[in-house]
Amino acid sequence: MKKEHRAELIDNKSMNSDSSLLVFRCPEIAEESRPGQFVNVSCSKFLKRPFGVNDTDSINGTFSIGVREVGEGSAEIRSLEPGALVDVLGPLGNYFPLENAKKLIMVGGGTGVYPLHFALKEARKANVQTIYICGFRCVSDSCLVDECEAFSDRFMITSDTGDVGIRGTVMDALYRLNENEYNDATVLSVGPEIMMKNVSQWAENIGLDCFVSLERRMACGIGMCLVCTCKIKTKNHDDLYENKRCCADGPIFNSREVVW
Repeated sequence: MKKEHRAELIDNKSMNSDSSLLVFRCPEIAEESRPGQFVNVSCSKFLKRPFGVNDTDSINGTFSIGVREVGEGSAEIRSLEPGALVDVLGPLGNYFPLENAKKLIMVGGGTGVYPLHFALKEARKANVQTIYICGFRCVSDSCLVDECEAFSDRFMITSDTGDVGIRGTVMDALYRLNENEYNDATVLSVGPEIMMKNVSQWAENIGLDCFVSLERRMACGIGMCLVCTCKIKTKNHDDLYENKRCCADGPIFNSREVVW
């Protein structure tokens, strides 16, 4: 059973109009977290809210999360001020399989860039070559651009409006990659489900493994309540599926197994 920790908010930095980067001090979570995992943060609105881990600093005992304001709970958490103490459960879930990767193509959309930032930093530490693609609606919605570019071997950004980077979606950036760039790569994707579905189809068409981070409404975060089930294909029977718990069996799944 995962332990609940008391974490102190150290910093709260606005990243754009609806999201902020929150840094908490909690040595246990900072030490144990792996890229792709998440934490459940308490608020006064009954249920904890899940957020992917954006970064850790085991020396200073801190970890960070990106919080997008989408309702009362996330708005309350985003409005916390330094010094606030909150209950945090985690780290939770599984994590991206980075150990044997020869090359990584990371594709993030919107706030999906927060958990991918963690994976990107760990890949750099392991000297794994990375191509990083992020997509936003417009320049004012962008976040962590400079931070992610600094850790990427190749960096591409897209926007719906074209006021930053390539005009279009992350798919327009993916189609610009040549065979030498994507050969032997593993693909990681976090963001809107339709984006991850399109990325996974691109990867499957060229024979690449793709791992996605599924997002569902969560209550307990530890697999007990079964609120966050998702459809995953059964082994050897692509036309059959079983319900898996996004929080405990995931949130990271091989995209070939996902029933989109």
